[in-house]
Amino acid sequence: MDALLNIEFHEEPVEEIEKGEEVRVIELPELTEGEKRIVDPLIAPTSGLRMQIYEVKKGKEKDKYLLTRRKLFLFLRVLKAISEEFVESYNPCNLKVLIVTDNRPSKDTLLKYASQIFAYNRYQVYHQKDENEYSRLSSPYGAASVALLEDIQLVIVLTASHNDLSWNGIKFYMEYPIPISGNLFKKVTTRALGIKTIPLRPCNPIQINAEARNNEYIRELLARIIEIKSLHGQNLVIWPYLGKARGIVDLFKSYGANVIVIKEELNPPNPIKVIKEEKLKEVMLSSNAKVAILLDADRDRIALYVHQNGEFIYYIPNEIYSAMHNILAEKYYMNIINVRTIPSDPRGDYSSFLNVLTGVGYKHLGVILYFLFDIEVEQSKIDTAILYLEDSNKNLIKINNPQPLKKEIIKLMESRGLTEEKFIIVMWEESGGHTINILTVSQNSETGEYTFSTDLPLIADKYPAPALVLITELIYRGYHISESIDWTVKGINRTIDANDEEKIKIMEKFKKNDGNVITIGNKQYQVQSLSDNSGNVDIFQLKSNNSILYFRPSGTGPEVRFYIFGKKETYLEEIKTVQLHVKENYS
Repeated sequence: MDALLNIEFHEEPVEEIEKGEEVRVIELPELTEGEKRIVDPLIAPTSGLRMQIYEVKKGKEKDKYLLTRRKLFLFLRVLKAISEEFVESYNPCNLKVLIVTDNRPSKDTLLKYASQIFAYNRYQVYHQKDENEYSRLSSPYGAASVALLEDIQLVIVLTASHNDLSWNGIKFYMEYPIPISGNLFKKVTTRALGIKTIPLRPCNPIQINAEARNNEYIRELLARIIEIKSLHGQNLVIWPYLGKARGIVDLFKSYGANVIVIKEELNPPNPIKVIKEEKLKEVMLSSNAKVAILLDADRDRIALYVHQNGEFIYYIPNEIYSAMHNILAEKYYMNIINVRTIPSDPRGDYSSFLNVLTGVGYKHLGVILYFLFDIEVEQSKIDTAILYLEDSNKNLIKINNPQPLKKEIIKLMESRGLTEEKFIIVMWEESGGHTINILTVSQNSETGEYTFSTDLPLIADKYPAPALVLITELIYRGYHISESIDWTVKGINRTIDANDEEKIKIMEKFKKNDGNVITIGNKQYQVQSLSDNSGNVDIFQLKSNNSILYFRPSGTGPEVRFYIFGKKETYLEEIKTVQLHVKENYS
């Protein structure tokens, strides 16, 4: 990796004090105010906790990345807090944890310490079966393992997704495959601030193949939707950007595809921002491949590069998923319950059976899934979730319990004369996360009551591998993404830099525009705030006569994110104008 990325990686040594009985202890320094804000951020993350673990020194020939003790200790605090919190809040009689990583250079160090921290607290530690004592697994597969593996109710995923390799992070899942948020997340971060020492014990992890179990589940899921038959014998390019993407590669191979893996590693490993078209064209032409799948480091941010009708076209998740949903609904007559984050593409809404709009991140999307299946949701998750149901008149209705959602589904079924129906639930976000679940709704002929059920495990976090197989199958069946959505409208997202204090300032100052019409550039916008079930505004919507924009504080980095769906001739200039206006007047 070092040679490919032209980076030298170094680590500061850590002093460990021997305490007998194989126990070693790391004494932690007092936290600075800045470090406290990293561990316990003002803006709650949408998916785990991320931080820059390496100090970066730019060089003429090579960059140097230094993993410092203080940054490492921030990770160890959080890992120790998770270990203690699970014992107190969940199941002290079933102390089993699966710990996995992506392929970042800091993975070995974090995996070693994480395993020893949990071993000290008497957990049985599991690793993904891998080479060279690694434990690499995509974060979607890691999250789903909570539902797919018997007895393991705690999973730790060490990843920073699409961020630069100087970053790493912690995603953790307790009992359910949904990101930890609300009160429990706050309890973990608060506990982490008070930790003074990190005791360690040697770890002898059990090797398991969670990856194979995930692929088995995906094949079972997809068999309920359409037959995957057209991939057999086809050439397909996969570019992991970092690592090998073994799980997704093996999944496509199991359907008979001939997979060509591009081994060049990129930094940052972000297929939404970094694309090397000349390399892709070269590999696709030489291998006669129609599709290339581009993946970030933890496999939940995706893009496609497609060769059809003599053209090479790059597609982002908004376009991929909207087109896929339209094809499934219009060509295969599937009823889709479309659960999407508010900034995600609206160009598939018209073909859905029902649209549900949520805040950004799966901590919102997953609540909707659990509502449908009457799974109890921690109240703080509901309180902090942004959940809106779109009624038949396109009005957005805020919901905080399952009943309005179920009533709307039943109402639509009755209007169409349906007493039993299989629905495809799609939960997705514009950055690449996508999850498919199956819902059966049936009416009891005697009582008239409806039941909502499924016979598959429920996944409530990012899980795009099934969607990647589906869209690739559809392309090889001859369908075109470019013909399946309205190209007079274009969507894109952009950011402005902002630390946590600046994010809060922008959101607070912009509130004065809520419900009003404002002028930016030469356009007028109706402003509407979108809030969680506690009344906290998380997203602003700006709607003109021919465009719609959103902005909100990022939960994964120091920035404010802007989104637009507007006229293809003017959308880029329009989003730049709005970004500049917000930055100059509200930051």
